[in-house]
Amino acid sequence: MEVRSTNHRYRDISVRIPRELAELEDKLRALVAESLARGHVDVSVTVEEAGAPLKTVEVRMDLAQAYHAAAKDLAARLGIAGEVGVETILSLQDVVTVKPVSVDPDAAWQVVKAAANQALEALARMRAAEGESLARDVVHRTSKIEQLIARISERAPVVAEEYRARLEARLRELLADVPIDETRIAMEAAIYADKINVTEELVRLASHIAQVHSVIEQAEPAGRRLEFLVQEMHREANTIGSKSQDVEISHMVVEIKSELEKIREQIQNIE
Repeated sequence: MEVRSTNHRYRDISVRIPRELAELEDKLRALVAESLARGHVDVSVTVEEAGAPLKTVEVRMDLAQAYHAAAKDLAARLGIAGEVGVETILSLQDVVTVKPVSVDPDAAWQVVKAAANQALEALARMRAAEGESLARDVVHRTSKIEQLIARISERAPVVAEEYRARLEARLRELLADVPIDETRIAMEAAIYADKINVTEELVRLASHIAQVHSVIEQAEPAGRRLEFLVQEMHREANTIGSKSQDVEISHMVVEIKSELEKIREQIQNIE
């Protein structure tokens, strides 16, 4: 029994089984489905003889006799000397039929089931080891995103203050000795600050990261949930990028999206 799995959005099980065990295919497919919730799974069953042969040979005696009689009659009519050998008769069409030995389905299923469980256990160990590696990578990348969120949170208020300072300096330059309306400057700065405010997006982004960590720690399948969370995180990052008119924040958003893309690629391999 050989079981292989590769990444796939849904569960897709392919079974290759010898004809003599074909009636066990549905049971085997159901057994595999109990262990694997997602992925393309190839199951290959090979049967080897261990004592009694797995096939029987049947000879159509009536057909062999008819071939032999026809050959003798033809030789007599054509005046051809010689005898028709048994090898020649056995090679003629339909004289020999090879049939599989009748197998007790219940007894066969016990053997197939035991082999399948052993193969699935080995696959589960390999998947668990790879899953631990993927989880570490995802956690590492979300930690980098958390650091970028903190930097954006620190930078965002500074951007608003810089805008106020530029606005006031520009007005002083343009108005020269004319008194400046500080209230109007404060109002304009407040409007700008509200326009570029990304606090809600940063909070949601941090919340999604916390959910990613929570999902990874759970025992049940997490792939689809992680895909949804990464999609939502990407949406928040896009919103931050569209609101921000600051080069530094824009660069950090690009870094966040780069890490999210790497996470997205990794979770394609997670059940």
